[in-house]
Amino acid sequence: MRLAPDYIQFYPTLQCNRSCDFCFNRSLPRVSDTSFEDFIKLLDKITRLPVRSLDIIGGEPTLHPDLLRFVQEADRCRLRVNISSNGTNIGVLSKIQEMGNNGCIGVSINDFDMLNHLKEYIQQNKPVVKMVYGKIADRGLIADILMLKPEKIYLIYRDVMDFGQLHTAIPFYEFLSAANLWEAKDSHVGAVFCSGFLPETQTYPELAEVRCAAGTTKLGILPDGSAYPCNLFFGRKEFLLGNIFEDSFESIWNHRSLDFFRTFATNRCPHHKCNLHAQCHGGCPAHALKLAGDINALDPRCS
Repeated sequence: MRLAPDYIQFYPTLQCNRSCDFCFNRSLPRVSDTSFEDFIKLLDKITRLPVRSLDIIGGEPTLHPDLLRFVQEADRCRLRVNISSNGTNIGVLSKIQEMGNNGCIGVSINDFDMLNHLKEYIQQNKPVVKMVYGKIADRGLIADILMLKPEKIYLIYRDVMDFGQLHTAIPFYEFLSAANLWEAKDSHVGAVFCSGFLPETQTYPELAEVRCAAGTTKLGILPDGSAYPCNLFFGRKEFLLGNIFEDSFESIWNHRSLDFFRTFATNRCPHHKCNLHAQCHGGCPAHALKLAGDINALDPRCS
């Protein structure tokens, strides 16, 4: 077993200035933003471990008043810092880019209004662009983004954390097929999806032996320090591993709730005719728990 995750999904704030219908954080109870003092505690703890990257997400991270200081301190500790933003605060993103951190900035574009807002920024700074991909996917939008030549555009398999949104999803094999077609047209296109479908064994060989990446290569941390196997389990008390600001990392990393994610026997999905079945690990456990009430159930997006 690894001694620590490769990366931390850190949410310094749950504040956001948008209300995207695909966001899985909208239903979370609000907690106070991470203080600078607590962030230093976090850095002190994870820099003693083989953690290589800090993914700063949200909420909208640029709304945190200390974000620039967070990035500076993390950079000083030689952590790779990746920022995921909705792209509304171009000024803050530009300042982060000027720092020269060895991480990357990713901006979300899911409509033409945001594309127009970010057009000049993308042309000048070449960030990573992220786009949620589901049943209603605007192919013209993807083509227009590619014309701006970002560093990369990642099509993200749409999360669906309530039944009211399930009609917007497509089965995973359809998503991967569509993403592969785009990638064949342009090498700047990539796909982002849960390792509970196809584990990233080229980067992390150990994922071949586990259910998904939660608790093996990643952990999710809320602004108050609450630690979870993955950000999609935020707020579920049965998967609360402890508090990264207060508890020892060993107690968090050795929590019994992680045993499920670190064990994999066979794909229990009944769709044996799917051409991905032999490689797939059964989909995202968080979606199965949320929508089917059983962490072992088939990912509802594929059913």
